Amino acid sequence: MAEMGSTAGKLQIISLGGSGEVGKNMLVFRYEETIVVVDAGVSFPNEEHPGVDLIIPDITYLLEHREMVKAICLTHGHEDHVGALPYVLKQLPVPVWGTPLTIGMVQEKLTEHGLAHTTDLRVYPEHGVVELGPLTVEAIHVTHSLPNSVSLAIHSPVGTVVHTSDFKIDQTPIDNRLFDASRFAELGDAGVRLLISDSVNVERKGWCPSERSLVPVFDRFMRESLGRVIVATFGSNLHRAQTVFDTAARYGRKVAIFGRSMSQNVATARSLGFLRVDDSQIIRPEEVARYHPVEIAILTTGSQGEPLSGLARMSRDEHSKIQIEPSDTVILSSTPIPGNEDMVWRVVNRIFRLGATVVYDLIQNVHVSGHAYQEELKMMVNLTRPEFVAPYHGEPRHYHAYTRMLLEMGYPPEAILTFEVGQMLEMDAQGVRRSEETVPHGSVLVDGVSTGGVSDVVLRDRRHLSEGGTVVVTVGMDRSTGEVLSGPDLLSRGFLHPEDSAELFEQASERVLAALAELDYTEGSDIDTVRIAVHDTVARFLRRRTGRRPVIIPVIMEL
Repeated sequence: MAEMGSTAGKLQIISLGGSGEVGKNMLVFRYEETIVVVDAGVSFPNEEHPGVDLIIPDITYLLEHREMVKAICLTHGHEDHVGALPYVLKQLPVPVWGTPLTIGMVQEKLTEHGLAHTTDLRVYPEHGVVELGPLTVEAIHVTHSLPNSVSLAIHSPVGTVVHTSDFKIDQTPIDNRLFDASRFAELGDAGVRLLISDSVNVERKGWCPSERSLVPVFDRFMRESLGRVIVATFGSNLHRAQTVFDTAARYGRKVAIFGRSMSQNVATARSLGFLRVDDSQIIRPEEVARYHPVEIAILTTGSQGEPLSGLARMSRDEHSKIQIEPSDTVILSSTPIPGNEDMVWRVVNRIFRLGATVVYDLIQNVHVSGHAYQEELKMMVNLTRPEFVAPYHGEPRHYHAYTRMLLEMGYPPEAILTFEVGQMLEMDAQGVRRSEETVPHGSVLVDGVSTGGVSDVVLRDRRHLSEGGTVVVTVGMDRSTGEVLSGPDLLSRGFLHPEDSAELFEQASERVLAALAELDYTEGSDIDTVRIAVHDTVARFLRRRTGRRPVIIPVIMEL
């Protein structure tokens, strides 16, 4: 990490997540002695993270400057923007700003962690700004897959930054709340120094289809299906939920909701007026059996194949309240997140085996993205007319495509800035540039128990356990002389079949005896020295003979 230079008269924009990657979004805006944090998101583990529940940003930099942090400002309620909040607030209790729906969703999350009563939650003014020292934050309404989403304009003494966060330009949104193009144009007229833009869909040409384009599709399935219609989508895709409620009501179908996150989000959005659903239309899951299948629609989580989700449990016939029937139509209303494809297709195949019809994006347009395509990204640039532009919320391939797009729009190469996690942009009277300085950064792996995160050592052991199994080596030793009184006995799980390992373990046992004989053991010797000798001897021998790396557990009994 480079030593920090002078910050006088500079706005520093530091990425702690979300740049050069998709997920765990967190940007830090620092002007001299004031820090404002935008979003605190999570990303989700893949096969390289056994036993890990969530991945959150490393906030060492914020903890080192905790007295400067004035607030966390949220753009919307998706997990990749708010999921890390409970873990951040436990270490850094600062005010949290958001829109009414975002704050409502966050409150539910904080309640689970016992933080709701101690956290200062605040709602952005409808047509005003939040003053945080020399920085002023303004929320601007945008369309996305979640209602009440905003971009942020951050006004500083050295100019205005527009941070789009996640957006699309939907001309016919489900809730009729339009993208606030006029405010972005006003900011452009006043002068925008830097635009930080969503870039995840920059490779897609044209315009992202409107959420309303799905209404005829859902209408047809609700009308034509002779059984239940089961729709699986993200628990936070509340515009999709509204579409399901509206089309189900048109054909007299009651809606049952499965999945904790879906139930919570629907309840929160209804209570705040962001979902319009008549009380009589929603039934409890246990009431489904009372109705004819043609009178039922089901809204559930599990569109990503998550093993414990409602749809996955239904596909395994393990759900206590509902079983998939051949007359059911199951709609997967999402596209698989990269890395989740195998889990999704496993669920799809299991449902087909149960005889039901499955509809997914490859065969029928049942999903639209919440992120801007190329023409919308160009429109945002043209509305705000920034001097400098930095793509965000994307991987290196997205940054490359976004840069190419800006060059075609006439931007000079020096006005296009990319930065990754741990890096920063600096803005001052002269312009905006990428700094050579870096800050502490990385990922903290959360497994539900380890409050400080899962260490690399634990993760490595889990990988070895999953790939190579475990071998327990038990040795009984005389406490005073170091003489081996019993063993070494080797017992394995998940390593080799007992018949194949008997001779191998005999040879390993001989090597352990030889290694212990070479130790200069005296009464009171450090038993850890013995453990290390046993561990290293067995690990080296098994790796050389089998090419595998089981987790070796030495058990030394002093007798």
